[in-house]
Amino acid sequence: MPRKLASLTLILAFALAPALGAEVLNRIVLRVNDQIATLYDYQQHREELVRDILHREQDSGERQRLLGQAGELAYADLFRELLLQSRADQLAVEVTEAQVDTSIAQIKQNNNIKTDDEFKAALAQSGITEAQLRAQLRKQLRVQEVRGRDIQGRVKVDEEDLRRYYRKNLEQFRQPEQLQLREIVVLDGGLPTAADRQRLAADIRAKVQGGASLADAVADTVKTGATSNAVDLGWVSPGDLDKNLETAVWKLPKGAVSEPVQARGGLHLVQVLDRRESRVPPFAEVQEAIRAKEQERVFRQETAKYMVELEKKSLIVANPPAEAANYRRQLVADTADLNDQGGSLNVPAAPPATGPAAGTTPPSSATTIEPTAPGSLPNPKPIDTTPPPVATPPVTPPPAATPPPSTPPPGI
Repeated sequence: MPRKLASLTLILAFALAPALGAEVLNRIVLRVNDQIATLYDYQQHREELVRDILHREQDSGERQRLLGQAGELAYADLFRELLLQSRADQLAVEVTEAQVDTSIAQIKQNNNIKTDDEFKAALAQSGITEAQLRAQLRKQLRVQEVRGRDIQGRVKVDEEDLRRYYRKNLEQFRQPEQLQLREIVVLDGGLPTAADRQRLAADIRAKVQGGASLADAVADTVKTGATSNAVDLGWVSPGDLDKNLETAVWKLPKGAVSEPVQARGGLHLVQVLDRRESRVPPFAEVQEAIRAKEQERVFRQETAKYMVELEKKSLIVANPPAEAANYRRQLVADTADLNDQGGSLNVPAAPPATGPAAGTTPPSSATTIEPTAPGSLPNPKPIDTTPPPVATPPVTPPPAATPPPSTPPPGI
């Protein structure tokens, strides 16, 4: 990885000499003030980036595009990193081991890693050591500090601008019509024949129409395994349900129960507990979502400007490999993308509030080096080694399509 000039000789002499020729080891491909990157650093960075693309990018077309630009992307990453690390040196930014420990603990929590053995297995699978991870996190924390000191004060959000955006984009915030549902399923295989299951479903529906709850109507048949328990599906929007179920329930009035519908697992009987008409929430309900998104946009825009300013103030000697010769178009793309955004906030329609609104902490307080350094830890459940950036308030996802009747709804 990049290092100061003072440490280059020892590293070249002892760490890398057995593996590579002297010409490769000694060739400096980038210098930013007193920070340098060798060809070996670049090659390592590129390999990590390629692994990251192969691990994370699912769209084959986009994956091939990124792989074709891997050299430019890796060199541009090194360019940004050295600029920011050099600035961290100028500001005398120090990161304590306790801060790194806290970041690792957060990574484990975010990725549901409960034991040291699980953590070691994830590290081993990704080909990264804990020491390398700690070094990566230390650099990211240094960058956070630089951004907090140099960019934070530039992030200004005018509330009147937020209101103006809300007024001009009311339909963007519209919430769809929703139904609150509960269901039971007459299970396939719970009774000998399809006719028996139809008769049982009709009997249960009649009991509910007569005033019984779904849970009471199936209290006896649950014990025999003929039906599932009553399951609350929560609030669902158009498209969340199996098409046949949606057709059966969407126009039902509150309290009504559907005809039996054959779907996954058996015959479904679905009751409408409540109905919520389509609505545009008032500004107060979406204000913090707009503010957070606008803070993020302004922060990214100011970061792009800051990187240009930082480059102008720095001593830079670039000698990229041929495959990375056009690295500057990646740097230019950063600014171009932000300019294209203009004043667009791209705020998703906010659902009804389900908890306290997120605070207004600006993005720099939790944003790591961008683009995220490659080499995050893949394991059977992909691990993200960077703390999540501050974004919009938490959004409760819509319920999934009707779960299998023999299992409870997903807990996560």
